[in-house]
Amino acid sequence: MSPLQKAEPEKSSASLFKQRWSERLLGSVQRYPIPFIAVALMIVSLGFWLAGHADIAHWVLLAVTLLGGLPLLYDTLKQIVHREFGVDVIAILAIGGSILLHQYLAGALVVLMLSGGEALEAYALRRARSSLSALVECAPRSAHIWQGEELIDIPAEQVEVGMVIVVKPGELVPVDGVVTSGSSSLSEADLTGEPIPVRKTPGMLVLSGSVNLDGVLEIRTEKRSVESKFAQILHLVEEAQTQKAPIHRLADRYSVWFTIAAVTLAGLAWIISGNSVYALAVMVCASPCPLILATPVAIMSGIDLAARNGIIAKSGGAIEQLGEVDIAVFDKTGTLTLGMPKVTAIVHRERESVESTNTSKELAHSRDRTLLRLAASVEQLSTHILSRAIVEAAQECACPLSLVDGFEEIFGKGVRGRVPLLAEDLQESWLNAGNDVEVAVGNRTFMKYLNIALPATLLAERQQRVERGQICSFIAIERCIEGLLVLEDVPRPELSLLSPNLCAAGIKQTILLTGDSEVVACQIGKIAQVDRVISRCLPEDKVRIVKEYEQQGHRVLMVGDGINDAPALASAAVGMALGTQGLTAAASAANTALLSTDILRVVRAVVLGRRVMHIAVQGIWVGMGLSTLAMIFAAFGFISPAAGALIQEAFDVIVILNALRAGKAIF
Repeated sequence: MSPLQKAEPEKSSASLFKQRWSERLLGSVQRYPIPFIAVALMIVSLGFWLAGHADIAHWVLLAVTLLGGLPLLYDTLKQIVHREFGVDVIAILAIGGSILLHQYLAGALVVLMLSGGEALEAYALRRARSSLSALVECAPRSAHIWQGEELIDIPAEQVEVGMVIVVKPGELVPVDGVVTSGSSSLSEADLTGEPIPVRKTPGMLVLSGSVNLDGVLEIRTEKRSVESKFAQILHLVEEAQTQKAPIHRLADRYSVWFTIAAVTLAGLAWIISGNSVYALAVMVCASPCPLILATPVAIMSGIDLAARNGIIAKSGGAIEQLGEVDIAVFDKTGTLTLGMPKVTAIVHRERESVESTNTSKELAHSRDRTLLRLAASVEQLSTHILSRAIVEAAQECACPLSLVDGFEEIFGKGVRGRVPLLAEDLQESWLNAGNDVEVAVGNRTFMKYLNIALPATLLAERQQRVERGQICSFIAIERCIEGLLVLEDVPRPELSLLSPNLCAAGIKQTILLTGDSEVVACQIGKIAQVDRVISRCLPEDKVRIVKEYEQQGHRVLMVGDGINDAPALASAAVGMALGTQGLTAAASAANTALLSTDILRVVRAVVLGRRVMHIAVQGIWVGMGLSTLAMIFAAFGFISPAAGALIQEAFDVIVILNALRAGKAIF
């Protein structure tokens, strides 16, 4: 390749970079015109002044002052009408005074400081605001109905009560209704939080938003699309987001007394000196630019640091609220637990049992290994979620699986087939010598269907474990029950550290909200060491509880995943979606999202939010302190209005450098 040919791609890349840079610059100018125009006009004014046209230079500076002062005056008057008081009042007085006293350079510098600070703040708050777009995209849009012998599609909104619709495998149920024909397993995880699919047969209720996993269902609708469960959840999210109070600038909390002090000092300087320029100099030194800049720069730095730690904050308000939350509320399934069933034990016919959260250790016993291998061999031909869990457990233990003959499945009930025996299997004395054995794995109904007797001891064991929220499948070898496979949604391995670490970070109370039974909820709550457990919660119950805490003056952090958590995520001061890949319902409703499934990232987010706001408040106090010192010097005539504006620019640099510390790595 010639040097010319090599240079062409480089030139093309450079041109592309310049084009993108130009587009970004143009976009910034269109979004924040005042600071860019102010800088341009001030350069023009400097040119006229250097050319000896001082009068024209002053007129240009007056134009800059009016350009920024009039919009600010309009916004301030609107705030006063709505009984809101901010630090902008000082800026209005400083700009107005500079015009009256013909101190146009001071007025132009104040305009530049204010407009630049507001542009930085707007940029921080513009970062990826939360929306309902992804949740709306998940809503069922069409339904299948029979027209004669032809299956046609109609919009979900046109489905009326009493119509019979068809739902194919892999599709969302568009409306609430009752199964009239067919049977299938439905995943209701996004609605109820339960990870285990529910088998639906004729006469059973199905909810819109459920995912049909395998069979074809015919459903008689009982509600229209706009009245369905999915639509209710959408409505709750919309309502929660529209009612959420806007986040005011942190500096406004300090504005009232600082403004009174500044105006009082300016008035005293005027009265004592008899020179109104002294008063203007005080007001210019009191301009709130350091106060305004402290928050957005710290927040922008915090947003970047959060992103580097896999924490996506969708607004500056989210970071600010993270620094103030005092109650943390958690969903269970998929949040405090892994959200998928795992094999946790094998109970033998003689009630022997080995349990552990580490699958490879709990199944090290040779009999456990043999039972698991035989069960996984037949389960590998099934698509059921429990089958996948059993196969994964066997693979983790490096159990060799065998091809099965005569496979039969009754979906949702069990599977059976003949599994070839390996040399290691024949070492077990309870296995009869032979080439293969018949293996059946399933629930009680499946075993009764096969006319296999169930031992009373294992039935009692099953009952106890079901009450603890576990799932049990019988294992039969040659039509004789040999054991019980135990599966459950296991807690996250780092869960025991969650609540103590949050308490150390300043959280006063941790709460578990779940739709599960009280027994299961208390088990997970004990492991997580939460302060309060509330079970059998529907989505609307979660919203109500979160709102109750908010009304009591608390700031609530809600952590969850799935559609069922979306309303509560939107209602909380900070909603945090856990481990969401892409734009899911939970990520759309929440104003923060964790890209990792590590639950301890929640602690990182809280620590980060508190640190960011500590630095922001620190910047405000430093800014006010320096401004107060400059105001005192200005009151005695040591600082002119223009010099005061330049000194304020120096204060801005100090505040910005301090705020940038929020972006330094702390983990």
